[in-house]
Amino acid sequence: MLKGGRGLPQTLHKVARIAEKFQLDTQKIREKLIFDLQTLAEEIHCHATDRRGDGKARREWARLEAYISQTINSIAKQYDVAKIREKLEELRKLVTDELREGNQKA
Repeated sequence: MLKGGRGLPQTLHKVARIAEKFQLDTQKIREKLIFDLQTLAEEIHCHATDRRGDGKARREWARLEAYISQTINSIAKQYDVAKIREKLEELRKLVTDELREGNQKA
């Protein structure tokens, strides 16, 4: 059991604040990064489909566009905020349970 019963509500509050801040900050960063990459991919798509360019250049633009799309997909999938949120929720529950145990023994 965690010691220092009066400090537990503060700890619980801090965990909740950290979880909330983490969720907001990372979501904002990911959204902005994905938006910026999508904007770049659209611009590159124009070059890749421009019939005035030679075939080799268009292929290189298309390859770059595909790479950016893969990067966007990777950012969206690999950095799983939900899993991190789960861990923070587990921590919050642990602190809450410890707080209840401490109050019941008092």
